[in-house]
Order: sequence, then C-alpha cells, then structure tokens
Amino acid sequence: MEDKSEESKAEDPVAEGMAANEAKDVEESGKNGNKEEEVASMRTAEEKKESDVPEEVTVAQEAKESSQEVQEEEKKKDNKETEEEGKQGGDLEEKKEDEEAGGKTGGEDDYGGGGGGEEGEEEEEEEDVFGALSVFTSEVLGTLACPADPMSPQDRSPRPLPHQPTDIPSIMKLLQDLMTYDDEEPDMTYGPGPSDTEGRLAAMSHLLAALVTTLDPQHLRRFATRLMSDSCLWVSRLFRYFESTAYIHEDVREGVVRVSRMLLHTRYPRYGQEGYHALYTRPPVIYTAATVRPGLPQHLATMLGLGSGCVRVVPCSDDGPDSVGGASGASMDTTALSRMMAEDAAAHKRPFLVLANTGGGAVGRVDNVSRILEVCGVHDAWLHAEGHALAALTLPNTPNLPARVCDSMTLPLSLWLGIPSLPYVTLYKAQEASAVHAAGLTALSLHVRLSCLPLWTALMSLGQNGVVMRLQHAFELSQYLQLHLANLPRIRLLSPAPPEVDKIVTIQDLVNKPVSTVQLLETVSGSVVFQYVEEGNTGTKNSEYYDNLNSWLGQVVRRDVGSVGLELVQLESAGLVLRWSSLEAPDTHHLTRTHLDHLINSLHHQLDILNATVEQRKTFTELVASAPNLKLVDIPGWAGLGGVRYMAELWMHQDPPTQASKEDINALNVHLVSQLKATDSAFSLGEGSDGLNCVRFGMVTVDTDLSELLSLVLSTGREVERSSRFLDQMTDIVRKGIEAATEDLKRENEERLWQEGILRHVPIVGSVYNWFSPPPTQGIKGRTLDLTAGVLESTENIYRYHMQIRHGTAPTRAETKLPPAPSIQTPVTPSASSPTHSRTSSNTSTLHSRQASENQPVAVQDIKSLAVSANGVPAAVQS
Repeated sequence: MEDKSEESKAEDPVAEGMAANEAKDVEESGKNGNKEEEVASMRTAEEKKESDVPEEVTVAQEAKESSQEVQEEEKKKDNKETEEEGKQGGDLEEKKEDEEAGGKTGGEDDYGGGGGGEEGEEEEEEEDVFGALSVFTSEVLGTLACPADPMSPQDRSPRPLPHQPTDIPSIMKLLQDLMTYDDEEPDMTYGPGPSDTEGRLAAMSHLLAALVTTLDPQHLRRFATRLMSDSCLWVSRLFRYFESTAYIHEDVREGVVRVSRMLLHTRYPRYGQEGYHALYTRPPVIYTAATVRPGLPQHLATMLGLGSGCVRVVPCSDDGPDSVGGASGASMDTTALSRMMAEDAAAHKRPFLVLANTGGGAVGRVDNVSRILEVCGVHDAWLHAEGHALAALTLPNTPNLPARVCDSMTLPLSLWLGIPSLPYVTLYKAQEASAVHAAGLTALSLHVRLSCLPLWTALMSLGQNGVVMRLQHAFELSQYLQLHLANLPRIRLLSPAPPEVDKIVTIQDLVNKPVSTVQLLETVSGSVVFQYVEEGNTGTKNSEYYDNLNSWLGQVVRRDVGSVGLELVQLESAGLVLRWSSLEAPDTHHLTRTHLDHLINSLHHQLDILNATVEQRKTFTELVASAPNLKLVDIPGWAGLGGVRYMAELWMHQDPPTQASKEDINALNVHLVSQLKATDSAFSLGEGSDGLNCVRFGMVTVDTDLSELLSLVLSTGREVERSSRFLDQMTDIVRKGIEAATEDLKRENEERLWQEGILRHVPIVGSVYNWFSPPPTQGIKGRTLDLTAGVLESTENIYRYHMQIRHGTAPTRAETKLPPAPSIQTPVTPSASSPTHSRTSSNTSTLHSRQASENQPVAVQDIKSLAVSANGVPAAVQS
C-alpha cells in the first residue's frame, strides 16, 4: 500500500511538470499569435506526456529499490529524499526535453518572430504568384478562344498610342481581331493550329522564361547558365559533334554570321585593333553553292562589312562522283571549287569560308561534303553546312562515334521536331577563347540564355529516343513516298532519286548497320519534289501549259488529301513543281503510311484525268478548226482542254474586229455560256488572251465525246444568234414606234395650238381669256405600240373603256361587243434589212431586249413609260 502511494506521489510531480510546460507553451504561442504553432506545441506536449511518464515511473522505482537495500531502517526518510530528487530530476529532464523538442517551434518563435512562419509565408506568396498567373492566363486564353465578329475598319486601323491606359477587354478584343481576320482576305478566318504535349510545353516555357526574370539576379544567372549548358551538351551529343560548342540564336542566319566573325579574329590576328585595314593585304573570299538558301551569302558579306564582291558562286555539276544522287545540275563541283581557291590564293586572297548544301533548298540536293572538306583542308578554309540531311546524324545506333561532316552547322530543331518557337542551334568547332568572345558567341545576356528554356523543356520531354524516333519517322515517310513516285509514268522526280531496287538502303539499315557519313547523307531525303511532264521529256523545262496542269494537280490533290500539305514551287530550271517536306511539316510525327497511300491513290486517279486531257486536246484542236462559227482561244493559266468562241459569219472575216463587234461578241458568248450551263455545269465563261469572252472546256476523261460537246455548242450558239437577231428586230420596231409617236404628238400639239388660238397660251392674258371662255374638255390622247402587230394606236379607248385589244386574236365571249376603233392607227414595220424570225426567245434574250430598249435615246417629253414584255403583251406609250 505504501509502495502504491509512493508511486502515485511520484506521478503527481511529473504530471504537474507536464501541465506547467503545456501552459507555458500555450502562453508563448498565444503571445506570438500563431495558432498553427499553438496546436503543434500542444500535440507535441501530449505526445511527450504519453511517452515520458512511464520512463519517470521506472526511474523512481529503481531509486526506491536501491534505497531499500542500503537502508531498510530509514525507509520512509530515504523514500522522501528519493521522491524529492525524482521530482527535481523530472522537472529538469522535462525542461530539457521540452527545449529539445520545442526548440524548433516555440524557441524559433522566441528568436526572430518564427522562422518557420516566414518560410510558410514565402511559400504561400510563391504559390500565389503562379496561381494568379494561371488564373489570368486562363482568362485571357479563354477570351481569345471565343469567336467574335470582325471589327470595323476604323477600329482595326492603326492609330497613335492613346494617352490614357486601355482596359484589358479592349486589348484582347483588338488582339483577337488581328489574329482572326485580315483586311486583304475578309472572307478568311485564321487561328493557331493544334499542338501536342511538347508544343504546349514549349509555349508555356516562353511564359515561364519571362516570369523567372523576377528571381534574384545571382540565382537567375546560375539558373540560366545551367539551362544553356545542358541544352548545348545535349544537342552536341545528339548530332555526334563532340568537339563542338553550341550557339543558340533566334535568327537562322545569325549563327553563321557570328562564326564568321570568330574566323576573322582567328585568321587575322590584328583584326581587333586595325579593323578592315587588317584584311587589305589578303582579303577573304566566301564560296557558296548555287543551291544554298537564297540571300544567305549576300547577307553574310553585308553583316561582315566585306561587300558582295567577296562572294563567289561555285558552279554545279551533274556528272562524276560529285553529283550525289545523280541530280541534274544540283551539287557543287568540287573540281571547280579547288581551282577557284587556287586562283584566289595566287591572287593574294584568302579562301575564307565555304557554304555547302546538305539537303536544303527547294529540291533537297546534297553536296559532297567529304570531298569539299578535303579541299578546305588544303587551303585552310572553313566549311559551314546547312540542310535537312544533317538531321540524319542522329540516326546511327553508335552514339560514341563522332560524325566528321563540317566545321560548323546550323540546326533548325523547331522545324525538324514539329515543335513551335524553338530557337536555332549552331554547332561550331571550338577556337581560341578570345576570338569566341570577340565574335559574341558567348551568351552574356540573360535573355539569350533564357531563350533556350523552350529547347531545354522540349528535349527533356522527348528524350534522346524521342528525338531520334521523330527524325527517323520523317525520313521513312519521305523514302516511302519517293519509291512510289519513281514508278508512276510521266512523273519526274527532281529530289535525289532512290537507288535501284537491289541497292535500296532503308532507313532502318542506317540505324542498325555501320555506315559512313557520306552514305548516310546520300541515302536520306528530307524533301520529295516531283512534277507532271510531257511524254518523252528527259530534263527540259516544262511549257506553260504543263505548268498549268501541275498547278491543277497540286490544288486537287491538296483538296482531296489535306493531311499531307503539298506546296507549289516555281523553279527556274524546271517550271512549276510539287513539293512535300517531311521535316518541315509540323504534324509529320502524326502521319502514317496510310495517309501517304491516300495521297498516292489520289495521284493515280488525277494522273488518269491529266493523261486523257492531254490526249483529247489534240482531237479538240482539230475539231474546232474544222467547225464553222467556232474559233480556238488560248486562255492564260487554264489547265483544261482550252476555249472556243462562237462567231457569227459577219465577225469571222473581221480581223481585227471593231469595237462594236467586240461588244456584240462578248454579249453573244455570255448568253451562250448561260444556256450551256443549264445543260451541263462543266461549261464556264472564260477570257482569252485577246480580252474577249469565250466558252471554257475543263478536264475530261477518256470516255468524253468531244464531237458531241462541240455540236452542243454550235446548236446553242445558233439559237442564241437567232434570238439576238429577233432582239435587233424588236429594237428596230420600238425605235420606229417612238419616232412615230413623237411625230404624232408633236403634230397634235401644233394643231391644238392653232385651234384654241394663240391668246390662250399667252401668259396672264391666256388665263383671263380662259376664264371668260373656258376651252372644251378633251380626253388624254397618247400612243400605244403593239409589238406583235407592229401598230401604233391612240389611247382614247384605253382611258375610256379601261381595256386593251390584242391584234390578231379571236375575240372571246366577253369581247363580242368591242369598242370603236382608235382614231389613229399607224403601222410600224422593221426595216428591210431586218429579217423576220420566230417569236420564241429565251429569258436571257428578253432581258437583253429590255436593256436595249431602255438604252434607246428618247427625246419626247410627253412619253411617261415604255414596257416591253416577252409574251407579246402590247407596250403602252402614254402622254
């Protein structure tokens, strides 16, 4: 009993100490005003209370047992002493443990106002920054995504910067209108294309690059340097150019300009001090292939301050080993390059830089870079390469094998990977650090370093395998299409032709088997260029008509297969060609061979139509030449059979036709086309090279009967011509009727003047005279013209009986009692030169008749209206 009471006594001090500590922690937490720390301290104290009480009880029991063995007689006294020591020791240990456990919470609150609270506030602020930006971005993008009506030209037109701030909705409305609509094409609407995960990540990286500029400057420099070093290392290893340094830039031409400046500082040691005077003794010379991107050599010479005179164009060759792929005039002639370099060296000039093409340009030809590199090594020149074939350096499954291609290369990764807004990368062989720094190749600007953030995120998202798979897939699609086009008749390939069937090297072979760099560049093809040519054409330029056929082929195939974007390119040596580049299309990695099969099937179908049209065109020309009243017309830019013009007999012998005849010819052929369209929608109105209208014939098939079509044109043309002659007759009748009505009314007015007397028409006197002697009331007398009978009659019966009588028709039962005949009836007949024709006419002819009647000069003041109807209802001429 005594032991239990002593143990309970030993527990009480521990409980009291724990309660005191809890009260102290709560009080300190209350002083700091941090409720979260208060709850955490209370939970910590409760956990300590549960874990520490058993330990204190055990210590008290051990002290009690040892005390009982030493001094049994003074048990109570010793127990009291042990109880006091346990109480003091428990208080000290409890305080020590509270300091260790609570030093991280309450202690920090005591010193500096709570460091943990500041970290939590910083985290909250950082989360608020990203959260607010996310909400704002979603609102802006949501506003831009909602369709809106186009703004008025006044609101869209440029204007000075307003003095007062513009609200965000107005800014977004104008921005959306500028992105969606265009003044030059008001019927078109535009919008950003779809993007995949990598594309959205790249777009988000630009936003993030602007946001991180608010970081601490020192931390921002370390952050940007890490991004740039990672990106440069990854790209150099991807393209197996290990001894290189990368320069990241926004302009595609900036890389070679900076590399050339580095070469000037390297080859001319005193260039930094003397400037252009250092180049005077041995001026540099730049050599370029004719297939290099247009404008690049001139831009390079201008930016270096050398002038265009330092640029020499190396001729191309299609013979010998220098012609990679057997192109016609497509690859640089290395023999000529070596000779030109030797001539310049002998003339105290320095061969400085060679620009080579490796699959770039419109055709995608590849220069023999291995041979060019040897020539450059002899004359100490620098070789810079550009082109789609450089993407093939990532394909071989030998990542540690270096690729010796050139001294520097420019890589458009955004174009190749199909990810928008990635910067360009130029890999160059490392030179002296001073020259590199003087050329500006070291990225000292934070903006330049942060521009690689989209590239960094894109490469991280794809990984090395993802990059290689995208490029490999693009090359495989190009090779697949190229092999099928090589077997199509009358299709000429202008891109590097595939080898023979037994020598085909697939893209998979390039990945798995060890191949040389030269063979690698010769095998791949980033562009497929082809055109429809005349049978037997071995390499000459297409005629204008075949350019029209290729234009029609490209438009129709692009409409049928929209997923494969064919483009039309005009080449000086070949004419109009069709081109598709798998490394330039943003959605190539989404295409499959099924899409290309649809393209090939569409080409097969359209080629049948082209072949039939070309064959039928010869027959068409012969039939038109032998047909009367038809004339063959040359229509610029028309790819169909051609055009024919219907000509009357009188116009066939007029050369050149008069201005009046031209108007009649145009009107006749317009009516002819309108009639033909009602029969067959294939007919259309065209305009020949002489500016006159004609009937256009489009594309045809093998089963089309041209003789039947031309017969239809002839028969319809004769009907329209007869209708036109009838219109001329009606015009003559109306003209004569107006003249007769004018004479009758004039004569009646003169007779009435003499009958009534002159005094009635004298001002003032006539009114007084009429008041004394009113004149007799007379009915309204006008004239009505019956086009059917050709009779001009007076109108007294119309106003008296409110009825008209049609001449030449039997009277009905209601018309048995007819009014008396008009007082005046004048026959109006056409001139003897106007033949009589049938009354049947088309609606178009009726419209033309109305226009012709309205255009006649009418000089009668008493005539109010003239109506001519197509069904023969008399027209009225009223006074």
